[in-house]
Amino acid sequence: MQVTIKDIARECGVSVATVSMALSSKKTRVSEKTKAKVIEVARKYNYQPNNAAVSLVNKKSKLIGIVFNDLRNTHISSLFMEINNVVEKRGYSLVCHIIEDDGAVECDLLRNVGAGNISALIWAKSLEKYTNEEKKKLNDAILQLDVPVMTMDNYGFACEGTDVVFDYRQGGYIATKHLIDYGHRRIGCVAGKKNYQVTQERLEGYKMALQEAGISYDEKLVVYGDYTMNSGYMLFSYIMGKKVTAIFSMNDEMAFGIYRAARMYGVSIPEEVSVVGFDNVPFADVMQVPLTTIGIPVEEIGKYIGERTMELIECTEKKGRNVREYKPQLLLRGSTRKI
Repeated sequence: MQVTIKDIARECGVSVATVSMALSSKKTRVSEKTKAKVIEVARKYNYQPNNAAVSLVNKKSKLIGIVFNDLRNTHISSLFMEINNVVEKRGYSLVCHIIEDDGAVECDLLRNVGAGNISALIWAKSLEKYTNEEKKKLNDAILQLDVPVMTMDNYGFACEGTDVVFDYRQGGYIATKHLIDYGHRRIGCVAGKKNYQVTQERLEGYKMALQEAGISYDEKLVVYGDYTMNSGYMLFSYIMGKKVTAIFSMNDEMAFGIYRAARMYGVSIPEEVSVVGFDNVPFADVMQVPLTTIGIPVEEIGKYIGERTMELIECTEKKGRNVREYKPQLLLRGSTRKI
């Protein structure tokens, strides 16, 4: 028969409330001697707390909500695994929600997420262009959750938490400058979804590098995909038709699509076209022609998000909101060459 918290309280000669506080990870008024005795008895009987009951008492569960646009992207799934590895070791579980690019349903989703008595929320959805009214509605819905919220973009939320951001503008600049330094002047850009903030920031970096080198920006050399491999594949023939000698792909998934199309059309990388990706996803360095790319420290970021989320959950004092920024790094491989 499964041992309950009442059984432990009876054997230790203390109240159920005392046992609950002694087994909690938070600071309590229970003496160290009593706490040690309770833990000893709990271990003896291999006691496992009833999480559902705990959530009723604390008004919070051992669940952390996490929201993405799409889990098919290797970069995003790797991030999810790193976060999960951290929180799972602390007895928490991630409840994943996928929401496509439809701002109208975001507040409805948040109401559903909040109904699960989550202890924190990781809002890993890409930042889009919002109207002021949409921003206010989203911020109000977030505040109503009354839990710490981690984001992967600077959403301007007023709740407790951290905005974990990456310098995508600098990444776009570094990728393009590398191609310019290799002598390329006609550089195509396979961009992601136009309404994403990360797309606009990478494009700004691309433009900065061109301007610095005295190369005129040509909007005909920029095509928009959706960050999937298939979009890179579909856009390849158009971009090559513009007589480019190099392509900056805004993520590795689209770069893989470019590789596939290049193979089909008999175009050699990097002899006929140089390619730079973005993200450094798994397999980028084991291709037949390893992909030069902009590295994002996804393991480090995922670990930080997990640990910071746990810190915010377990801290009894409100800590406000802060920003954590990561910087890009060019990983030079075989997909680019000097001309």
